[in-house]
Amino acid sequence: MSYEEWSNPGPTRGLRIVIVAAAVGAVAALVLSLFALISQQGSIGEERRIRANEDTRLTRELRELRGDVEAAEKQLGRREKGIAPVASRLLKSVFTVHTDTGLGSGFAAWRDVDGTFVITAHHVVDGLVGSHATLSRSDGSWAAELVGVDPRNDLAVLRIDGLPKGTQPLWQNAVRERPRPGDQLLLLGSPFGLEGSVTTGIVSRVTKEVIQTDAAANPGNSGGPAVDKRGRVVGVLVAGGGQNVNFAVPIERVCAKLRRCG
Repeated sequence: MSYEEWSNPGPTRGLRIVIVAAAVGAVAALVLSLFALISQQGSIGEERRIRANEDTRLTRELRELRGDVEAAEKQLGRREKGIAPVASRLLKSVFTVHTDTGLGSGFAAWRDVDGTFVITAHHVVDGLVGSHATLSRSDGSWAAELVGVDPRNDLAVLRIDGLPKGTQPLWQNAVRERPRPGDQLLLLGSPFGLEGSVTTGIVSRVTKEVIQTDAAANPGNSGGPAVDKRGRVVGVLVAGGGQNVNFAVPIERVCAKLRRCG
């Protein structure tokens, strides 16, 4: 190539330069596009991971919330049912106690091999001629033998043969822990001989010897169970005059003389 040809490349060499520059630019653009794509894919992956973690958290919170709602619904259902189911179940174990001088109430407390022991108030059976009384319920009556007395705590125990149908001894539901003032209380018994009666109120005062309540009680209620809202026997009614100041002996006092308690 002569000097003139080298110094004056003409249109062919300029075109080549343009083509090479364009190719370099295209490659650079392609590299930049690939880098952007890789970066975008990385961002998408991170976003997916964050969203997956968020979905997991929300699912867990939803499950916990659903559990709380179900628990609240169950609690509300129990409140709506009130005391009726408790009273219906316990009344099958409550009797009217008939003596020669009057009547009172009593409840099946525990069993032995072939008999059922019924707790009542001592003053209900204090006037017995001999050692026998009669227990009655809407579906029948049973002869009962007086087998234990505790005049100091105004408590007594009667025993009948067998177990009347539908009766569940309530001692396993008895609680040694005393109720507190303000707790709900149910009294079950036969005021004026009206068997199957239920009244409710609150615990007004509690001492070692007595539970005071404003739940209504009348003659015939004595010896019946005082029950908390969960259906556990907490005491035995021993005094009531219908003036909203009535008294029950704590169930633990039965253990003082009438039953050996562990």
